[in-house]
Amino acid sequence: MNLELDMYGLWEGINEVIVTTVSSDGKPNAAPIGIIRREGKLMVRVYNGSQTYSNIKETGLLAANMVFDLVLFVRSALSDVDDEVFEFIKTDNGEDFPVIANCNAWMLFEAEYNSEDTVLVAELHPVNGTIRQQEIRPVNRAFNAVIEVAILATRYKVFKNNKYLIQMESYNNIIYKCAGSTEKNAYDLIFRLL
Repeated sequence: MNLELDMYGLWEGINEVIVTTVSSDGKPNAAPIGIIRREGKLMVRVYNGSQTYSNIKETGLLAANMVFDLVLFVRSALSDVDDEVFEFIKTDNGEDFPVIANCNAWMLFEAEYNSEDTVLVAELHPVNGTIRQQEIRPVNRAFNAVIEVAILATRYKVFKNNKYLIQMESYNNIIYKCAGSTEKNAYDLIFRLL
């Protein structure tokens, strides 16, 4: 399927989205993942031991959800999200697949991978997508900093290395200088969930 990647916000580089997957028994999952776009190809790297990894291996599918909800990014990074966050779409074979109910856009992909060890690297092939709203958003340094801190928090949870905590705290000044209440709340939530 030929979908305009730029229209969905999937630009050259790494695009932080919330990926939704589903297990073979129908349980939805959400996790922030970077969708990599390089030279016209889309790829994803998912670490072994995660529910996302297991679900992709079971179904071969994932959906990239474009959202600007920082609290949802943090919750999906560090805990399970509530079922009401999801809505279900029908795949081409008639099966239900979860997407984020309040996302700006979603794109469903088939994940093609040859090997998996500690990291599953998959090339993504668009299957379907929907753009719900195209929101104009200027760059907010605090928003981006909270995303970085959430990524560092996931690494801290996996590797238990204090260097990640130190890096997380280094974003304090920029977040409190540039943030609105949403960014501050999401930043505080990271430390509560750790």
